[in-house]
Amino acid sequence: MTIYDKTSYCSGHGMIESSSWNISVRRTGMLAGVLSLALLAGCSGRKDSPFIDPHIKDRGPDNPGFDVSQVPDAVPRVHDGPIKNSPYELAGVDYKPLASSAGYSATGTASWYGAKFHGRHTANGEVYNMYKMTAAHKTLPLPSYVRVTNLENSRSVILRVNDRGPFHGDRLIDLSWVAAKKLDFHNKGTARVKVEGIDPLVFAQEQADVMPVTGVKKPGIAGQPELFLQLAALKSLDNAHQLRQKVHESLGISARVVTGKERPDPFYRVRIGPVDSPGELETLLEQLNRSGFAKPHMVYE
Repeated sequence: MTIYDKTSYCSGHGMIESSSWNISVRRTGMLAGVLSLALLAGCSGRKDSPFIDPHIKDRGPDNPGFDVSQVPDAVPRVHDGPIKNSPYELAGVDYKPLASSAGYSATGTASWYGAKFHGRHTANGEVYNMYKMTAAHKTLPLPSYVRVTNLENSRSVILRVNDRGPFHGDRLIDLSWVAAKKLDFHNKGTARVKVEGIDPLVFAQEQADVMPVTGVKKPGIAGQPELFLQLAALKSLDNAHQLRQKVHESLGISARVVTGKERPDPFYRVRIGPVDSPGELETLLEQLNRSGFAKPHMVYE
């Protein structure tokens, strides 16, 4: 009698995800082959295909001119659901995922995956979308967030890790097609990158510490100024009120128009707030990001 105890992982890459199985068999040869095919069948994101044909070459979208500048980075946020970081074994290699992405930093080769896996399930159960800012990594927890920098051109993006891979050679990370295009290596296939883990709470605080508006200082405890998100500084009062109305209609969030002290031609600043906590800040940033608004400045009043 032979006892097998393995943890296997299934993802949009046609790999395997987090399900333990114990099998007692006498004829291991034939049954192992059957089980392997059954496992692959269970991994498929499509019911009409038992596995992803390795001979089919991956590719980008049918519209290679897709404007990636309109796709915003992922917004790091604290995950309130289960985290997938259980150890697993694949092709004789044991992987031990990290408990957190905080402090993670590595340099290596990045690749990308696209239409071949578009619409299939990722390792944490989400549906892979090559137009979203996501990535696959072998040992970072799912989900988590990373900053990926192309060392050849210094371009950088923030991605949500929601899949396992790449299990090819010594590659470090697999990016969605749109992320690879934003980093300008979609035509090359791979690039040398730096990957840095992001702690969502630290990220939110760092965003609040950035003061890009001239004359605005970080608050002191005694004065107790309040934090606001500034969406725009416009010369047209009508345009400012239109933006304020758009925010309210799109998100149900109240914004206000602040008239600047510039004379004789003041700026009209559209602001949301005050923001009372890091959690509220994260939520607002994500809502604005998803609705296509420009990244706001953090200002204090």
